[in-house]
Amino acid sequence: MKKHILFVVGLLIFIVFASLKISGVNPFRIYPYLQVYGEGKIQLTWFSSSQTASSIKLTNASGSVIYEGEIAAESVPEIYYTTPEKNQVLEGLEQGSWLGSDQVFRYRYPVDLPADTKVNYVVTLGGVDYSGDFTMPSSKSSWEKIRFIALADSETDPRGRVTNRAWYPGSPLVRPITTIPDLWKEKFGTTIEQGLELPNYFLTEEKGYSENLKIINSRDPDFIIMPGDLVQGAGYQPGWDEFFRQNAGEKGAGLSSYAIIPALGNWEAYGGINGGYSTNEKGDFVPVLGRKRFHAYFETPTEDPLQKHRQSYYRVDYGPVTILTLDSSNGTPDQTAADFDGQPKLTGKQYTLPGTDTQENYTQAQYNAAGGNDLSSYGPGSDQYIWLEENLKNASENGQLIFVQYHHIAFSSGEHGVPLNHELSIGQVGTPMRVINPMLEEYGVVAVFSGHDELFERSFVDEDSDGKGVMYYDVGVAGDGLRGEKRDWFGNPFNTLDYNQYRKWSADQSSVEEWNTSGANPVLVDGGKHYGHLEVNLERSVEGDQEYALVNFTPVYSFPVVDQNYNLQKVERRVYKDVVNLKIPLRKTAATPVFKDALTLNLDENGVVSTVASSYFTSGYSADYTYQFSRELAYSCTDLGIKEVEVKVSEAGEVKWTGVVKVTVLDKIAPKVQVKNYTAVIDLVTSKQFELKADFFIQNLSDNCADELEVVITPKTLGCGDLTTKTPIKVNLLVKDKSGNATESVAYLTIETTESKKISISGPTKGVKGSTVKLTLGSEFDYTVEAWYKGDEQLSANTTKELSVSVAGVYRAKVKPVNGCSVFSNSIDVRFEEATETPVTKDKVELLLDKDGKATLKPEQVFTKWPISLEYTVVLSKSSFSCEDLGYQEITVLITDDKGNSREEKIEVRVQDPIFPQLETKNFEVKLDLSVGELVLNPEDFIKSLSDNCGIESLTINKQKITCEDVGKNVFIEIIATDASRLNTVRLASAIVKAVNTRPVTVNGPAAICVGESQVLTLVSEADFEVVRWRRNGTEVSEATGKTLEIKEGGSYHAIVRYAGGCLFETEKFVVESLAKPSGEIVVDGNILKAPEGNYTYQWFRNGEKLTGDSQGTLTVNQMGEFSVELTNEAGCTTRLAPVTMTISGIFNPGILVSEELKIYPNPASTQVEIQALGDLEFAENSMRIYDPNGKEVSSIVEVIRQSPSSVTLAISRLAAGTYVIMVESQDSGVFVGKMIKQ
Repeated sequence: MKKHILFVVGLLIFIVFASLKISGVNPFRIYPYLQVYGEGKIQLTWFSSSQTASSIKLTNASGSVIYEGEIAAESVPEIYYTTPEKNQVLEGLEQGSWLGSDQVFRYRYPVDLPADTKVNYVVTLGGVDYSGDFTMPSSKSSWEKIRFIALADSETDPRGRVTNRAWYPGSPLVRPITTIPDLWKEKFGTTIEQGLELPNYFLTEEKGYSENLKIINSRDPDFIIMPGDLVQGAGYQPGWDEFFRQNAGEKGAGLSSYAIIPALGNWEAYGGINGGYSTNEKGDFVPVLGRKRFHAYFETPTEDPLQKHRQSYYRVDYGPVTILTLDSSNGTPDQTAADFDGQPKLTGKQYTLPGTDTQENYTQAQYNAAGGNDLSSYGPGSDQYIWLEENLKNASENGQLIFVQYHHIAFSSGEHGVPLNHELSIGQVGTPMRVINPMLEEYGVVAVFSGHDELFERSFVDEDSDGKGVMYYDVGVAGDGLRGEKRDWFGNPFNTLDYNQYRKWSADQSSVEEWNTSGANPVLVDGGKHYGHLEVNLERSVEGDQEYALVNFTPVYSFPVVDQNYNLQKVERRVYKDVVNLKIPLRKTAATPVFKDALTLNLDENGVVSTVASSYFTSGYSADYTYQFSRELAYSCTDLGIKEVEVKVSEAGEVKWTGVVKVTVLDKIAPKVQVKNYTAVIDLVTSKQFELKADFFIQNLSDNCADELEVVITPKTLGCGDLTTKTPIKVNLLVKDKSGNATESVAYLTIETTESKKISISGPTKGVKGSTVKLTLGSEFDYTVEAWYKGDEQLSANTTKELSVSVAGVYRAKVKPVNGCSVFSNSIDVRFEEATETPVTKDKVELLLDKDGKATLKPEQVFTKWPISLEYTVVLSKSSFSCEDLGYQEITVLITDDKGNSREEKIEVRVQDPIFPQLETKNFEVKLDLSVGELVLNPEDFIKSLSDNCGIESLTINKQKITCEDVGKNVFIEIIATDASRLNTVRLASAIVKAVNTRPVTVNGPAAICVGESQVLTLVSEADFEVVRWRRNGTEVSEATGKTLEIKEGGSYHAIVRYAGGCLFETEKFVVESLAKPSGEIVVDGNILKAPEGNYTYQWFRNGEKLTGDSQGTLTVNQMGEFSVELTNEAGCTTRLAPVTMTISGIFNPGILVSEELKIYPNPASTQVEIQALGDLEFAENSMRIYDPNGKEVSSIVEVIRQSPSSVTLAISRLAAGTYVIMVESQDSGVFVGKMIKQ
C-alpha cells in the first residue's frame, strides 16, 4: 500500500482547516486508519467528537467508482475521561491541552475487493474531506513482494512529550559519560536507578516514537504488527489519544496508508492514575475497561467459530503470510510469586519450570466477575490453545508462511526473562509462554514477535534439536523504555545474567557504542541501543519448478545525530549488524490435472529428448500425485513421427485421471560438417581430366541421428582448362539427413602441376653472326607440336619438330601429349658473336670495402674493355677481400681461350675503407658526491651506439673529470671514435651534473626548548668538513662557525658547510619548537591556595622546602610561612610561581572550620578557660598556640595553670577582650583548631 495522504478540494479546504484551527474544532478525532483482517480484507475506521454525518467514496485506479455511500456513526460508551484525567497536571504542558471531547463516535467500513486492487478513498466528515489510497493485499498466487514492520511498547501518553527515559548502559558498560556532563544533565536530565545516576536518552518518548514512525512511513510497508503495550494504560484515555495523534492524527498519519495488526499487552489492562489494575472512579474494573477500548479501536468482522473471546486472538492472511495474534495476558491456573513462598528461590541461571501465569495483578475469576468475556488462558486445553493449534495446522497444510505475535516475550535476556520462582523475578514474566513453543516448532512457525522487555533481541529456539527452530524477536523499542539485559543484581551487577541460552543478538550487548571524545563533550557517533523496529521483507523466487520465499529480517534503529553542544541535527535510519536471510520453499496446493492434446518434442544434439511428468499437462500438475506412462519418458531417433502416450494420474494410490497425449518427435538439427581444403598434384603429361571426391574436403561429419547422409559436391570434374589455373577453386558441399535438414559448406581445391617427363631440344648454343643454327625436339613421349616460342613470343605456325634460327634468343616448343595437357619443352639459349678480340688487363685496380668490411673483385674490373669475347674464360687468383687486406695486394689473372691456350697477367689491387665510424651519443646524468668533490668520466657512458665495418681502434674524450663547479650544469663533452683506417668521427654529448651526498651533515639536538632555557645543536657527518655559517629562520647567526651551536630560542636552524673536497652543502632544516612555560599567580582563598588551572603537574613548597605529597592544584594551609608552587606543563616546561606569605590571620579566617575534637569551656570566658581533647585525642607537649584577630601569637601572655595529655587549663585575664584562635597539635601530628571569646 502506498502512502499518499492529503487534504483535497484545494484552497477551499485550506480555508476550512484554517478556520478549524482558529476555533479549535476538527470533525476528525482520529483520521481514517486501515486494518487488514481475515483473508486479505481491509477495514477503514475513523472517529469523530460529535455525531456528524459521514460518507465514503472508493474509486479504482482509472477513476471508476467502486462504492459511494453514507456511513452511520456508532456510539462508543467505553471511551470517556475520568476526573483524575481531566484534573491531571503535567509539568511543561498546558493543563488539559491534550484532552479531546467527552463525546466519541466511531465509523467503520469493511472493504472486500479482489487482490491487488488499487483503491483511492475520500472520507467526508462534517463537510470536510480526507483522502488517501491503498492497495488490497495480494493473493497467494499473485504476490511478488511483501514488506511489514514489527514494533512494540510505544506506550504513548501525553507525558511522553516532555519525558526523556533512562538510557541504560550496554556495551561498553563504562561510557565516556559515566560522569555525566553538566550539559547532558541540562539538555536531557538523569534518572536514579539502583542507587546509580543514569543519563537520560537524547530524545523524548514522543520524539523518539515520532522519528521511528517517520522512518517506517518512508519505507512504504504493506502493514505493521504491534505485539502489545500500544499505550501507557488502555484504562487511561489520554494514552489512546496520544497513540492516534502519532499514527492517524496531527502528528502523523501512517495508518491512513498501511494497515495495523495489533496485539494486547499488559498495559492494555492498566489504568494509570485511574486505579492501576483495580477499579476507577466510575466503578469500572480497569483491566476489563482497557481491553474493551482495545476492541473498540481494532475489532473487525469475524466468522471464526473457535474464536470465543472476541478478538483477543485472531488470524490474518496476507497472501502467503499468516499472522496469528495471541493474548498473553493471563495463564491458568493463576499464579503469583507468593505461591513459591517457603521454597528456595532459583539463583543465577537455574531453571526448573516456566510457570503458568504471566501476571499476578488480577485473576481469571476477578476478570470474569467484573463482566469480562474476552480473557482466555493460553495453556494446553484452553480455548485459545485449541484455536491456535487448529489455525497452525490449517495454515501449515495450505503452505502458508506463519508468523506469531504476542506481548510477553517467552525467551528473553531482559528484566522479565526469569520465571516467578527466581530471586531476581520482578513479576509480569514471559517464561510461561514457552508452553506453546513445541507446537510452534511442529508447525514450522517462521518467527515470533513480542515486546515487554523493551530490549531489541533475537533468539533462535530449537528445543527438540532437530535443526529446525523458531526465531523470537523482542521488538519493544517503539518509543518508551530503553532497557538493557538483566544483570546479576545480587551477585555482580556489572555482569549480565545471561539467562537466555537461546540469545543470538541484542542491541544492548552486540551493538558497541562508538564515542567521539575529541571535543568539549563526548558525542555518540554510532552503535548502542535506540528506538527502532524490525523490517521484514518477503520476496517470491522461482527456481525451476520450485517456488521460494526469500525472507529478510532487518533490525533498524533511528540514530539521533547531535553536535558538540548536544543539539539534535537529524535522525538517521541505520541498520544493526544482525540482518537475517531465510530461503523457505513454498508448498503448492494440488489442483486437478489438465492433459495436453499434443506435445511436440525436438531431439537434441545427441538424438534424444527427455520429458518430465509435468510436460504432459496444461495445468494442475502436482508432485503430490503419482504418474504412470505407457512408455518411457525419453525419446530417440527411432521415435521420429507421432506417438500416442497414455498417462494415468493417481492420488493416494487410486487412479483418478487418464489421458492420451499425441507426442510428435522432430529432428530439426542439421548435420555437422567440418571441411578441409585439398591440394591435388596433377601430372600434365599423363592427365587431362580430374574427378573431385567428397573425402577430399570433409574433415569430420556427424549427425544426431547417425543417418546415412547424402553429400552433393560441385563441381564434380575438372579439365585441362581448370588444371592449369593458379587460383584455388571453390568447391560447394551440401550434406542432408533423412529429415531434410541440410548443411552447406565451402572448401577450396588447389592444383599443383608436375611433369613426369620433359621434351628436350638439341643443337648448338653459339654461332657466328650471319649464320643459322638448327634446333631439334626430342622424343621422350608421344606428342604433337602446337607452336614454337622465342622467349614468350610465339613464332610462325611451325608445328614440326625442327626449327632453324639466325637470331640470338631462348627457344622452346609448346607440345600436346597424347594423354595429357599442353606443356612446354626444355629451353635452349642460342648466342651469335662477332670475331674474337684479345682481352687486355689493367695495371692497378682500386677496391672499396662495403659496410660489412668486405669487397669482391670481379673479372670486368681487371680488363680495360668489357665484355670480352665469349671464347675466353677468366680465373682470378683472389676475388674476396676484407679489412685484413687493407692496402696493396698483387693478384694473378689467368686468361684461357676456347682452344685451351692460356696466359697469366699480374695486377695491383689497392683495398680501401671509405666508411667512417658510426657514432651516436647520448646525454648522461652524472651524480657527483658532494662529500667526495670530484668524479672521473667514462666515455662509454655517453655512447648510445658505436660501430665500424672494420672495428674501432680508439675512443677518446675531451674532459676527464667533473668537480664541484660543474654541479647543476649541463657540461658538453666531445667524443672521438677512430677506426683502423684512421678515420675519425666526432660527436658531442651533454653531461647533466647532479649532486648527491652519501655522507650528509645533519643537525642533532632537542626538538623543543622551553623559553628562557638553553640547548645545544650539533653537526655530525662521516666526512671531513668545516662550517661556513649557521642560519636561524633564514638569517645568518653572527660569528657561528663551529660544529656546535648554543641556542636559547626555537626556530628553523640549518648550516652551510664545506667538505674537504671543496663542495658546499646546506643541511636539512632542523626545527626546534619554542615551548611556553606555565604562568600565572597563586590565588589566596582564606587558608586555601589555588594554583592556575590547566594540564599541569603541581608541586608545592613552604619556605623553599618541598612539601611531600602536596601535588594538587590547591593547597590547604595550616601553617604560616612562604608558599610557592612549581607548575610543569605537558611539554615538560616548569615554572615556579611567585610565593605568597601566609600569616595566622590568613590561615584562620572568619570562615574557619573548628575542630569538633576540641571542647573549650566556658566560652566566652573572662579569667580562665579549659581546653579538653575528646575521644582518643592526646595533645603533643608544648604544642598549643594562641593567636589574636590580627594573626599575632599571644601565647606568651597566657599562663598554663595545669596540663595533662588530654586537657589544659589556661589563665587568660591578661588578654584583651576579643576572639582568639587556639591551635594545638596531637601526638600523631594532627592539627586541631578552636575559637575562644575573651570577655
